[in-house]
Amino acid sequence: MENDTRQLAAIMLTDVVGYTALTQTDEALTLALLAEHAALLRPLFAEHGGREVKGTGDGFLVEFPSALEAVQCAVEVQRALHERNAAVPLDRTIQVRIGVHLGDVVHRGGDIFGDGVNITARIEPLASPGGICLSRQVYDQVWNKVDLRMASLGKRDLKNVKVQIEVYEMLLPWMRGEASAGSVERRARLAVLPLVSMSPDSGDEYFADGLTEELIFTLSKVDGLQVIALTSVMKYRGAKKAVSEIGSELAVGSVLEGSVRKAGNRLRITLQLIDVVGEGHLWSEAYDRTLDDVFAVQTEVARSVASALEVQLAPKPARAVENVERADPEAYTSYLRGRVLLGKRTAADIEAAIRCFERATSLDPARADAHAALAVAYGILPSYEPSVSADVLAKAETSAHAALALDASLPEAHAALGIVYLGTWEWARAEEEIRKAIGLAPSYAEAHHWLGLLLLALRRFDEAIAALRTAQTLDPVSAVKRGALGQVYFCAGALDRAVAEFDACLALGGDGLIVRLYRGETYLAQRRHDLARADLEKAREFAGGAEAHTELALAQLREAMGEKGAVEKSLARVLEHAQQHSVPSYGLALFYFVLGRDREGFALLERAYVEHDPELSEMNVDPKLDPCRSDPRYIDLLRRIGLAT
Repeated sequence: MENDTRQLAAIMLTDVVGYTALTQTDEALTLALLAEHAALLRPLFAEHGGREVKGTGDGFLVEFPSALEAVQCAVEVQRALHERNAAVPLDRTIQVRIGVHLGDVVHRGGDIFGDGVNITARIEPLASPGGICLSRQVYDQVWNKVDLRMASLGKRDLKNVKVQIEVYEMLLPWMRGEASAGSVERRARLAVLPLVSMSPDSGDEYFADGLTEELIFTLSKVDGLQVIALTSVMKYRGAKKAVSEIGSELAVGSVLEGSVRKAGNRLRITLQLIDVVGEGHLWSEAYDRTLDDVFAVQTEVARSVASALEVQLAPKPARAVENVERADPEAYTSYLRGRVLLGKRTAADIEAAIRCFERATSLDPARADAHAALAVAYGILPSYEPSVSADVLAKAETSAHAALALDASLPEAHAALGIVYLGTWEWARAEEEIRKAIGLAPSYAEAHHWLGLLLLALRRFDEAIAALRTAQTLDPVSAVKRGALGQVYFCAGALDRAVAEFDACLALGGDGLIVRLYRGETYLAQRRHDLARADLEKAREFAGGAEAHTELALAQLREAMGEKGAVEKSLARVLEHAQQHSVPSYGLALFYFVLGRDREGFALLERAYVEHDPELSEMNVDPKLDPCRSDPRYIDLLRRIGLAT
């Protein structure tokens, strides 16, 4: 035909595994999963230069300008799906097969045809669920350009293809059965499953959870181990799943599991280290000790696990890994109770944790870890209880310095200092302390998370995304970390990626004011007004009152849908609300900037500066302030809070 054009192209075809059976089992769930799958994949196609030719019902046909971009996209698709699947119940997992080929195609009316498409369609079913298969033509283009091994499946007779095509399978790091060359690296990615409490007193269950977290902390300080965070392993408490299944879901090569029995001051701790692929025991041990000897047990476990996984401890291990001091039993149990409470991340639980840590430090002033945990609890409390007293950061700083005076190698103490400096707008000092924490404990997921938020405030978007991706890898079922990634993408203008991360956050159970507000604002920026309205109205429900950011976003939505004066009316309501309730000056200032009343907006920003409003740190990335970034008043204020030189 006259309008046909022919060219060489890289073609990728995706297909959801078991789509027909899923539809017959639960059609509504299947359609919801397909929508989520599409929202996750489409931004990745665009990011790698792909053109979505068409949907195939349960998959996509995508054209790329180069074989390398197609392969890189395929890997990122499977990585994203793998991370998503690790965070959801089995009945909500999505597995996709991908085929990639480089060949001649014919363009006609937006579609593509020809042998190139046919061969891709025959290669795709050869991939394992969650896997990628390539033709020899693609392999020849990328074999020395991607940091992944590829294994030949031999030459294949493909239906309706006259010549044999050699097919290669990509060996993705998280898939079982990868070649042995990377076995040590895979094994060194470790999950410590919740210890089973065998104590006669049911009130001692907290002890098993607290000791699980202590083992995670201790092992995270071993250079060469990558240890999954407590948030992600706790969902396996009491789960009747095979180690291989858990390992696949968390993308780990090794699992440490066991039990603890506490009877008075006596402990019996039984542990076994299991290789995920073969489900063989790499190491096991039982410890019969007293509570005051618990530090020595943690040290022995760290050394035994490192040895079994062929990970070399540093020549001069951190004092925390060498720590064999005696523990005061009462102080230690109070400390463990605090750790369990702190992990629940509600204002009431954090305040209860503070009381536990204060008791622990009172009973045993030399407990550096209790001082450090107390510093973290004080440091994060304002994020969960905005009305907390103004001296809470000073208390956090005092506790952090007390911990470091006892043990300068404590990651939590450095991280707590970083949180303090974030609150006082000392960005360079905050980054230095948080990076120290990561250097001392590379698997400290929270520290990577806090680093990502710091880098976001500094508009270092790529670095922020990298830090939060690391946090997510270490804590794959954390809704908070997915939500934070969404915030970075939103502020960076990558709206499709932002929506995908907010969707993942909600799928992990992270529903709340922040995620609904940000996703609603993202939909508003995309002019998807019905979706924006649903999210923003939900955010208003969570706020339980005239929360300034939500009210402004809803007013902007109404203006976008044709209601003139909506922002002015909303401002009047918020000002009326402010007569009886506290409304942060920063949130109020945004109304005036949206209305073009910059003088009043800057006056409120100055008030926010005087009040040390924590929200003021958002001004460097808030899209609502984009029109005034060149204003001298904006630049001066940004300089005074340390976000500009």
